[in-house]
Amino acid sequence: MDKSEQKREKVSSHKSKPNISPSEEEIIYSALGSPIRREILLFIKERKKVGFVELRDQFGLKVGSLYHQLNSMEKLLTQDENKKYFPTELGELACELLVINKDHLAASQATSAKRDKKLHPFLEKVINLLSFFFLPRPVFEYFSSEPIRTFFEGLIIIGAMLFFSIDGRRVLIGFFPFEVNEWYYSLIGVLGLWVGLFLLSDFLKTIFYHQKFGSFKLFAVIPFTMIPNVIVLFCLWLQDKLTTIFLVLDAQLLIIFGQIWALSLMVTAVSKTEKLTMKRASLIVLFSFYVIYLVSFVIVGTS
Repeated sequence: MDKSEQKREKVSSHKSKPNISPSEEEIIYSALGSPIRREILLFIKERKKVGFVELRDQFGLKVGSLYHQLNSMEKLLTQDENKKYFPTELGELACELLVINKDHLAASQATSAKRDKKLHPFLEKVINLLSFFFLPRPVFEYFSSEPIRTFFEGLIIIGAMLFFSIDGRRVLIGFFPFEVNEWYYSLIGVLGLWVGLFLLSDFLKTIFYHQKFGSFKLFAVIPFTMIPNVIVLFCLWLQDKLTTIFLVLDAQLLIIFGQIWALSLMVTAVSKTEKLTMKRASLIVLFSFYVIYLVSFVIVGTS
């Protein structure tokens, strides 16, 4: 066998790079920039399917830390009906790339480490706190795991919202308070927001992403995304009771803050209950919110 034949044999025996697009490759390198995530992915690949508790025991991570690592690989991992993790098609390709492109991953790790070192510990804590406040993924992961109990707990939030709305004679439309004279307007406003958000979000994810319609998990967790509404109504109600200027924030700032918080909570809820990426969940939620707001403003304007 001459040298050219030996070279061809060597090349043919070498494992070729998987056929993936540049965007998919970028997703993989970004998700696997951390060595612990690479170990988790390979462990799941080896075991086929792995539960959360087994991963926690295997790697000795705290619950919040493990959720963070898994959420960082949300496009590489998915879950079955028993909540066990297994690789997606992209995750399978990522396992192949782990073997082929070790140098690229090492460079990604070094870049990630440099970026992390730039953050002051206090600043990092603040960022983590804000992330948990606006995007509480572990919380909605927990809520969606027991939808029946979550539904009845959510009724407490709905009840509180109804109380402050009826007693304060206000309804919130896009976080703008409107005074009403009859109690049933509050009932329609609160329940309409709950049911409307559910129906629109569920319908859109069924149409766009071909998922099953009628997700009780999503219906059960939506009241928890309405906590900002309850807080705003409570502040307005308390201001009336104290007959003084209770609100420190400007009304417009309060409206903006409430909208951002409610949107982020709803995006997280849709993402975790329906197993969608945050980008896809954002599109669904933004469309749903502003359709409801538009319809509500039209109804109020014509009444």
